[in-house]
Amino acid sequence: MSSWNEEQGHVSRAFDEWKLVEADVRAFARHGLAFAEAEFERIWNEVSEEPGDEDGPELPDAFEARVDGLYPQDFDWMLLAGALRDAVTSFEVYLEKAREEVLLHHGQRIEIAEDSPRWGVLCRFFAQLGATIETPGVKGVRELRHFLAHRRGELRTEALRQAFPTGSDPGVFPPLEVELTEHGVTADMDVLAAATRTIDAVVYDHSWGSTRINDLVP
Repeated sequence: MSSWNEEQGHVSRAFDEWKLVEADVRAFARHGLAFAEAEFERIWNEVSEEPGDEDGPELPDAFEARVDGLYPQDFDWMLLAGALRDAVTSFEVYLEKAREEVLLHHGQRIEIAEDSPRWGVLCRFFAQLGATIETPGVKGVRELRHFLAHRRGELRTEALRQAFPTGSDPGVFPPLEVELTEHGVTADMDVLAAATRTIDAVVYDHSWGSTRINDLVP
């Protein structure tokens, strides 16, 4: 059996599924931002070209009303937050399915549980294969996802501002929420992608490859 090779298709089934989803998430972020920029610009131009009314609202207020108060920067932030959350989820789903794939090739058929395995269970399982799934980079991206999911990125304390630096000058008013940019989210996805490829080489070896572990613990 050949060793892991993405170009030749020598990858796990879990990896094949993850790769398709990951490409969709990247396209969603990239095209979503482009679509939003074009549409917000169209609406602004449309409002600005409407006949003036001396008793009507000023242009910024008219634009705000037309977009229901959702400004472009807020839309971009929400879209990027959603993309990052989904990217982390797809990484965790990959780990879950990769674990099942290895167990299957070790003759251990397992039922699909109602709840996904806890992170600690996944860490211990992959450690048996010689793979570390919680690298410093992965840990940082998962912590950001958790912060976005459970506290919506609000930087309410100085400790949180230190944990999630925005990279901008706080000035008189400290930042209110964690900064999300297309470049930053793409970089975080790159971290997860690199980790997935490293892990899958080990997964492939212990499933479609010839390496087996006696008494593998699920």
